[in-house]
Order: sequence, then structure tokens, then C-alpha cells
Amino acid sequence: MNFRRPIRRTLLVALALSSCVPALGDTVPEEDVKLALIYKIARFVTWPVVTDQSGTPFRLCLAETTIFDLAKDRFAGRHIRNRNIEVHLLTESRVDLSERCDVFYIARVKKERVAEFLEIASGEPVLTVSDAPDFARNGGMIGLSTRGKSLTISINVAAYESSGLVVSSQLLELAELVNDSRKVQK
Repeated sequence: MNFRRPIRRTLLVALALSSCVPALGDTVPEEDVKLALIYKIARFVTWPVVTDQSGTPFRLCLAETTIFDLAKDRFAGRHIRNRNIEVHLLTESRVDLSERCDVFYIARVKKERVAEFLEIASGEPVLTVSDAPDFARNGGMIGLSTRGKSLTISINVAAYESSGLVVSSQLLELAELVNDSRKVQK
């Protein structure tokens, strides 16, 4: 077993996120850290040419979350791939991706709702991100979880590949990979 890999991964995460993500501490709300991380992660993802057109807004969709106003504030005036970020709230009565979401953030909700949201996004070029327990292991693309004061990233390789998205190898190096047929599972 290579004991340097976890240390290397920790250092890479710290370096990659230090310019955008506030330090995890008692004074920084967890929601701020997660929003900053979503922004940073999206910069390491490539969407199919059809959906990634300059001049069209980059849409971050939030499902059943209380951080809508915070997200609108944090992403005001920001861009991803030369596209203005727009934040949309998908309510329970209007959970469809007809708005063409680029990122679909699913905050902690009941497990049944997570499955429903993943079914809606299935096969679409939409990056699904959540802090729901075992999100990546249960079919989501990127799971965020906290361990103490650390935020960890899990990436479901099969899920993002089936949607036509490409995730940078730099981001893959920083994450725990699940459903990765390219190599032996960790």
C-alpha cells in the first residue's frame, strides 16, 4: 500500500481549493464552503459542445434547499467557461430539467427524493452534486461529505461518463472514485 497517496491527495486538495474555498473553521458556514466547492468543481468539468455554448448562461439548479438566496449572492457576477452563472430553484412541483441545468445541487433530502432527482437527471449532461449520505455510491456524480473539519469528495465515474461529461484528471486525483471500471476499486 502506498502511504504517500493520502498525504499527496490532502495536499493537492488544499492547494487546488485554497484560492476559492474558505478555510473550514468555526467561523465559516458549511453552506459557504460547499457553494465555493461546487464552483471550483464545475471549472474542472467539460460539458458536451451542444450544451456548453458561449453566450448561454451556466445554470446552477438547486433542489429543495434553503441556500437559494446565499447561492444567488455568492454567484452574482461570476462566470464558468465564459458563461454567466444563473441560480435556479427547482421546487417540488417543478422538478424537471427543462431549464437545461448544468449543475444540479441536491441538498440533504430524504433518500426517496434523491433517487427521484437522480432519475430525472439520468442520461442528461447535468452534473449532479449532493451532500446526501453515500450520494456518489448511490448513483449521483459527486458526493460531498464532512469528516471532522474536512470536506471530502467522492466521484462516481460511471455516472458522469454515461452523461457525456468529462471530469479533469486533476479533480479525479483529489477524490475518492467509485464505480470506476478503469482500475481496481479503492
